[in-house]
Amino acid sequence: MNEFNSSKYMFSSIPGMLLIGDKAERHRNNQISLFLKELSLYKILLKDLANYPPKEKQRNIILNIAYYISENNEIVEQIIKNKSLPIGKLSKILKVNNEFLKRWKEYILAYFIIFSNADYKGIQDYFRVEERESKLQNSNLRKKTNVYRGVAMKSFKRYSYILTSSGEFIKLKTNNKPRVGQEVQGREKKSLRHYKLHISIIILLMIFMGFISYNQYWKVNSTLMINTTSSIKVEVNFLDKVIYVSSQTDKGKKLISESDLSHKNVDTVVQEVLEYAFNNDMIPIDKKVLITVNGDSLKYGTLIKTSKFINENKISVVVNNAGNQHNLSTKLYE
Repeated sequence: MNEFNSSKYMFSSIPGMLLIGDKAERHRNNQISLFLKELSLYKILLKDLANYPPKEKQRNIILNIAYYISENNEIVEQIIKNKSLPIGKLSKILKVNNEFLKRWKEYILAYFIIFSNADYKGIQDYFRVEERESKLQNSNLRKKTNVYRGVAMKSFKRYSYILTSSGEFIKLKTNNKPRVGQEVQGREKKSLRHYKLHISIIILLMIFMGFISYNQYWKVNSTLMINTTSSIKVEVNFLDKVIYVSSQTDKGKKLISESDLSHKNVDTVVQEVLEYAFNNDMIPIDKKVLITVNGDSLKYGTLIKTSKFINENKISVVVNNAGNQHNLSTKLYE
């Protein structure tokens, strides 16, 4: 065979022409039904062809690949027998990258099925393919448009899959359910791939906001030193959530290991630390506990549970709240 030329043929920008009349439409309907059944044998779905379309330059290369292999009897027999594309073999023969063949194998097979079977003459004739006379014709690409025209391949109430004369499988918005084989025109029905940029931006913003929130969450705003018989260091974020708890003493470490203190509200943590200390003889003999707050001061109303607990158990707690020292009482923090 001749050497493969990836730019020998190209889809024309000239719209395709269809034979009109009931008989012609029935013939197309039969051809399309047969084509869709054959596609299914190759495990190719019409919706996948529409959802993952190649760009025009890629589509023209696919066109040339399909033409070339449909004229090679050995490859034709192999494809028909195995119902798959011999990618490794084709890559060597065509000198086309493996990844390209893998990426567009469904489109290559779809075109191959059409070109290699004379039963699809109606579909073949609808395609507008011309031989590229020179590389200058690369600039003769079809202008982008939101309106497409093609033959209905499969129809539903609100949309149809069409095949255009330039080899595009398009999911088209339709008001009425067109007949299979009928030529229809309309705008493409949007799918997720049309919003990839928007989705990507939203995801990036979410990641960015998540990163900011994560950093903010783990940033220490206030540090409390609860001086029982062992000093317990409690570090708090801007949400008044405890993010770190530590102690230099064995008793303090035991208190932390036996208590679930992380990510709780600071009031709950202080109350639980004092309760553990009270139940395990870690309250000083004079029942006086000093809590020192460094960094951002605690707002009034923050230590309600703690106030209630110390009042019920007659524990004296002095709070040095970022320089302002006072006895902790229910009145001060309610």
